[in-house]
Amino acid sequence: MKSLSLYELSSTVEQMLNNDELYDAETGELLPGLVEALSDTREKAVSVASYILNMGAQLDAMTEHVRRIEARRKALEIRQEKLSEYLAFNMKRTGITELKANDSTFTAKLLIERDASVEIYDERQVPKQFWKAPKPPEPKPSKAEITKAIKAGEEVPGARIVKKDRLELR
Repeated sequence: MKSLSLYELSSTVEQMLNNDELYDAETGELLPGLVEALSDTREKAVSVASYILNMGAQLDAMTEHVRRIEARRKALEIRQEKLSEYLAFNMKRTGITELKANDSTFTAKLLIERDASVEIYDERQVPKQFWKAPKPPEPKPSKAEITKAIKAGEEVPGARIVKKDRLELR
């Protein structure tokens, strides 16, 4: 026997309720089919509500699991970054610029002052010619324009180029 869906059951009840003959003519009681259909509809509705609540609990558990995994990922990223800084600092301190694993599975190279970037240490001193067009929420100095100017030999108050070491692990 096929189990009827809540939609099918509620359609049956709706049709019966729209029928003028809801009561048994002899006894004056509701027709037995209507009582059974109402009961079946109620049971099915309880099942659907239970299923919805179960899905909600599963979603909550998944959301919490994702949050915990994300926190672990973030912690590992921070730890990896800190260990890389630690290794680079101590390689530079001891004059080591390259390390190779005994089994040749990886190499670590320290590239001294390899990367350069603009550091704006005081925005108030940066001349307006180096500011980007106003954009919400507020305009900012253009690091690309400042870099060009400094490389061309111009001094830009409030900004400087900072060179950083790079550690490459392969």
